[in-house]
Amino acid sequence: MADARLALALAAIALVAMSWSAVRPAPGFAQQQQDEDPQSPRQYRPQAPDAMQRLNAITDRNGPDHVDMSPPPSITMNAVPGYGNAPLSVGFFVNTVDPEGRTFVSYVWNFGDGQVSIDPPLTFFHTYQIPGNYVATVNATTSDGRTATAYVGITVRPGGLN
Repeated sequence: MADARLALALAAIALVAMSWSAVRPAPGFAQQQQDEDPQSPRQYRPQAPDAMQRLNAITDRNGPDHVDMSPPPSITMNAVPGYGNAPLSVGFFVNTVDPEGRTFVSYVWNFGDGQVSIDPPLTFFHTYQIPGNYVATVNATTSDGRTATAYVGITVRPGGLN
């Protein structure tokens, strides 16, 4: 457990170090600010490092490396109730959004207890018979093949407990 905490702490430190190097001003930025005429209004003119110039070339809509990508669809799911005694009947409520305005044509459900379904999620119910912790998943696919996935956890306690 201590090794896992140490690894997590080191990963967090590395992530902060990488993000800090990404937002650090370009070399010469401070000198440029000092060299400006004090009478003129100050303007922010950072000098982009080479990596930023390459990024701008990639995202330039007129550049040869430009690729149009459709924004991904999104899906959210709630389970009501999220916990209770076995047998537990759970209602799954799904909200799908596609920024492209396409329709969702297929759904694949996995309830985490070995049961699966491909029914559309109008209002979907599933009964968990065996106590345990489950992760229910729904994958939705749009008419142009883009997918979104939602997860929700369910806890089923033994039937005799309150």
